[in-house]
Amino acid sequence: MRRIRSSAVLAVLAATLLTACQTTGAPAPSAERTHRPPPPEPPASPLSDAPGRVVAQNKGWVVRAHPATKTGSAYCYATRTDDSSPLSFRATAKGAAMLVNADQHAQAKGADSRLTAIFPDGETMALDASPLPDGGVVVPVELPKYEDLFEPFMRSRAVTLQGDGGGTDIGDVNLGGSSWALAALDECRILHTDK
Repeated sequence: MRRIRSSAVLAVLAATLLTACQTTGAPAPSAERTHRPPPPEPPASPLSDAPGRVVAQNKGWVVRAHPATKTGSAYCYATRTDDSSPLSFRATAKGAAMLVNADQHAQAKGADSRLTAIFPDGETMALDASPLPDGGVVVPVELPKYEDLFEPFMRSRAVTLQGDGGGTDIGDVNLGGSSWALAALDECRILHTDK
């Protein structure tokens, strides 16, 4: 009697397994199962995403050092303490940049526009700038030219910035304390960025 029951149980299990193994065609994809690739992420900045540490603060400006990470290099960033100015400055071991209404990670894509700086003494300066998707511009600076380019920004108390052809007025910018800020930024670059 036990043998008959065991044989019957085995036959039922074999039939169940055979049915489960047979292919009946793939089910139609449902709306929930449809896989869509994620949207492409914007290219990562070559700069560190680590939070900055305040290394100097004076005359209405603050300079922060951002340490290197596995994916980004160290840099220093100078901005107004109250974020009232559209102008900020950034320095890495290999170069520097002046940013106007731009995020501190903004990257130059090439010199394809001009920015004119007009100082109160009448001096004007044409700068190679790159427009950014957020509406700002970045002016990259090679380190040997760092002091020469920024010297008028260091000695003047204000500047008017205009876009291509002078038609787009980016605005009047207070440069009070900028001499201290740019000197502190350069010191930060020497002490806190990769060589």
